Amino acid sequence: MKEPKIIIKYNRFLDPIFIGYIKSLPQWKDWQVPSSEEVLRRIEEYKKEWKKNEKIILNALCEITDLEFFRNVIDVYIVSGNPRQFSNPIVIKSGFEPLEFVITLTHELVHKLFSDNNKIVPELLSLFPKETPTTANHVVIHAILKYLYLDVLNNEKLFQKNITMSKGHSTNDYQRAWIIVEEKGYKNIIKTFKEIYKKSPPSLL
Repeated sequence: MKEPKIIIKYNRFLDPIFIGYIKSLPQWKDWQVPSSEEVLRRIEEYKKEWKKNEKIILNALCEITDLEFFRNVIDVYIVSGNPRQFSNPIVIKSGFEPLEFVITLTHELVHKLFSDNNKIVPELLSLFPKETPTTANHVVIHAILKYLYLDVLNNEKLFQKNITMSKGHSTNDYQRAWIIVEEKGYKNIIKTFKEIYKKSPPSLL
């Protein structure tokens, strides 16, 4: 398949909404809004860093999972701040360093790949019924990311940085998912996951 075009850009409509939301949160009362010049500068850095491995990452995600993106273009909206990054649509804060941005975008793209294949998430949850939905959802995602960073990109630094970033999540669900990946083995998890969903092929949304 042809990989989708990733468009990384500032969203001037969403930004005021996120700024207002963050300022309404007591724990973020000291947050300083970056200047528009700083945000735009960071976006250019993000684009440059992402381009280094864009094709490799997109192709690898599809090859590892045997899934395809069902869209030609994926917009990635950058805003001044965002207490939690998400994938539908992809919205990411401007406060990341370039490598952190690549890790975050790759994570959200796995979510996007799964949402394009609309039977995937129920299968993820069925694999680990005793875990929280967030943990169950992220075990396979983390297994895929570990395969990508170690077996495809051969980049231990990115892998370790991803684990470190997970510790900053608001719950312990991400860290719990990494523990399961280590216990079960990332290749075994991916193999089992593919065997399960191939019995009920994903359908186009």
